[in-house]
Amino acid sequence: MVEFDSAFETLKALEGRGVRSEDLLEFNQEPGKQHYRLLSQLASHYTGRNIIDIGTHRGSSAFALSIQGQNKIISFDIVNNVSVEMQQLLQSRNVVLSLDNLMLKETRESPLWKPILLESAFIFLDIDPHEGSMEYEFYLFLRDNNYQGFVICDDIWYFKGMRDNFWYKIPLYDKLDVTDSGHWSGTGILFPTNYPLVARGASGSLIFTPKWTLVTAYFDLTKCPDASSSIKNRPQSYYLEAAASTMAIPANLVVYCDAESLDSLVALRPSFLAEHTKYIVRDFEDFEFVNKYRSKIAENRLKCPYNFDDRNTPSYYLFCMTRYAMLQEIIASTDELFPGACDATHFAWINMDIERMGFLNVAAIERFLTAEPRDRFSTVYIDYIPESLTKTESLPVYFKWGRCSMCSGFFTGSAHFMAKVCSLIENKFLEFLALGYGHADEQLYSPVFFENRHLFHFYYGDYRSMVTNYTGVRVDASTILRFLIANSFNAGDLKVAHDACRALTDSSAAIAQISNDELAKLTFFFENSIKK
Repeated sequence: MVEFDSAFETLKALEGRGVRSEDLLEFNQEPGKQHYRLLSQLASHYTGRNIIDIGTHRGSSAFALSIQGQNKIISFDIVNNVSVEMQQLLQSRNVVLSLDNLMLKETRESPLWKPILLESAFIFLDIDPHEGSMEYEFYLFLRDNNYQGFVICDDIWYFKGMRDNFWYKIPLYDKLDVTDSGHWSGTGILFPTNYPLVARGASGSLIFTPKWTLVTAYFDLTKCPDASSSIKNRPQSYYLEAAASTMAIPANLVVYCDAESLDSLVALRPSFLAEHTKYIVRDFEDFEFVNKYRSKIAENRLKCPYNFDDRNTPSYYLFCMTRYAMLQEIIASTDELFPGACDATHFAWINMDIERMGFLNVAAIERFLTAEPRDRFSTVYIDYIPESLTKTESLPVYFKWGRCSMCSGFFTGSAHFMAKVCSLIENKFLEFLALGYGHADEQLYSPVFFENRHLFHFYYGDYRSMVTNYTGVRVDASTILRFLIANSFNAGDLKVAHDACRALTDSSAAIAQISNDELAKLTFFFENSIKK
């Protein structure tokens, strides 16, 4: 964008004289890291209009919005952090600075500012302390007053308050996630009224995708007879505080829970998603595996001890195993749960507290939902464990250290492949239980994979990229190279190594993350692995 480059050169002339070097560096970063090019691009489409900037800070956003010299930019803040030199530059570009607090109802409703706000072309909203409630009240003000413009919002993903108190509460047809073109912390666009340029699907939603049915669950394991001190020290609130992101997923969602947790979970689900939600209330003890195998798992762990985490009680292990039973149950009855949901061809498990794995995972959920679904069982491959270790004679070593190579917190598949792999995981659980082991459901994945490679379609990363990297490697490139590619290559599993190498080389984001030495290693592994 020529206008932006020219504006940047103007701003650069003030480096060290009212403009900090770090602000300049941020201002010139590409879309997806910083939002200034997006702001300039949007502003360039208007002439002779008012554009509102709420959260002046040091003036960078107001400057970006002033790209079209014939618009008037009105920038608001409650304190003045703009240098004298920057103020002079902004004034020369038709920017008006105001120390008025538009988050106060009496200010935005005043005869001075209300008509200006409602007649503006669009509004950029970026205020402290990013807790969401003020932003949501401002959205309601615009909606209730039939505002015909749009609002660009910053930090919609990074801050929990912005997610829970603001972004998740906005109906699907009133919002659009544009983070890939905006700021790394999350950029969203709101359309408080029926904005004419937004194409809506049959459901009236921008992103709702009926082909997906997601399954999650919460049970209070503190009530189990084997609850450890670590489990008891984490009350229900510990998990429910991290449940908002899962409960706000814009897709058909099935929630298994105990009766005591139902009301809390219902309260977390946005009301506009109610018709796409089914709650299955069940006592944890009613699952077949629970009472049948809990004592056997405890007995096996005494005979074959392993590197123990006292949160991984037999009941917790069995909770993980209920995932596969729940998924098979839902796959068999989807049309009954969501009548007419004939398009629900694919299924996913997602942990109730997925947001504990970082904001990038929850920000990527919408991207995953709108991507082309993969049929085969798909989860993130984290660390390669040699196939030889999963053979009967090596199982004492395999289970001793509790090493897990794949993630069970989020995985997907079509109805056929999901049901098939879930059944195989249950069978492998019973096989290993009979051999004297009962440790972790993720340790069942590698043995099932090595015996049924054709059923799997992996992507690559770590627990903190279990959703983020679903549509391609965006983060954790070095981790993939070190733990998965190197280990699989050295173990002679060249197909796994080659596929992971291909995923890295196909991603410009991944290549940008690794050092020259790592790139040389990647090239070596890629060229010396055989694609079968």
